[in-house]
Amino acid sequence: MSWLRGGFVLVGCLFASVLAQEAESSFSIASAPKQLSLAKGLIEISGLAAASESSVYAHNDEHGIVYELSLNDGKILSAFALGDPTVKGDFEGIAVGDGRIYLLTSSGLIYEAPKGANRERVKFNIFDTGVGAFCEAEGLAGAPTAGEFLILCKSAFGAPLENHLVIFRWSLSERLAVKAPWMTIPYTDFLAHKEARNFRPSAIEWDAEHKLMIILSARDKRLIAVGLDKRIAYTKKLPAKLHLQAEGAAIMAPGDLVIADEGAGRGPGKLSIYKAQR
Repeated sequence: MSWLRGGFVLVGCLFASVLAQEAESSFSIASAPKQLSLAKGLIEISGLAAASESSVYAHNDEHGIVYELSLNDGKILSAFALGDPTVKGDFEGIAVGDGRIYLLTSSGLIYEAPKGANRERVKFNIFDTGVGAFCEAEGLAGAPTAGEFLILCKSAFGAPLENHLVIFRWSLSERLAVKAPWMTIPYTDFLAHKEARNFRPSAIEWDAEHKLMIILSARDKRLIAVGLDKRIAYTKKLPAKLHLQAEGAAIMAPGDLVIADEGAGRGPGKLSIYKAQR
């Protein structure tokens, strides 16, 4: 009977593998989002992170100010600043962990600070992830492993990373500069040559439920979901009329996806809330 038991084990493993693949590929969002216009101070909104079931943290790309925004009406619930005077930088991503806020700059620096009360100024630490030696960083998110972050590259500095989707993993506990990318995928593995020319990653978010990385490209209004095995599980063209420049993404507890768009000189910044499809 040992062969029979072995057969059951094999079938069970294959069934579990199929279920895992289905779980990953089940990510899907509605076509029409709820849109909210933001205050004038958030025209250049850049990054997003979930703050509560009904709010998100956001930042502009020039000053270290963190805003909490309501998903009911887009209004600012609170705001706090890093430093006194407020630190300046080219901020491109935000993440939350263990009651603290993390802001990423395009040169790969991470600013760590406690969550501040409204109008509070907080002290901060700075860590060099080393990503700036490889590319212009453009997005920050939690990672599959606790205590780590995913860092997305907008554009790599020359071969062999050029024209690749490039993602780094950085450990908060070790706080050491990265030596190499964690994941690279040629654009042409999931896009036609003409489409690949316009793909410029602008945001990343880790979807723990489906074990997928949600990645936006602002230039060509595209969303892709990438599995840990590099498989493209989902792709969607975002409505051009609704998304002037998608720069931030956050997955909320129900699985809804929130996207932040810069006003791009043509109006206020916006939040778009896409309901998860079940």
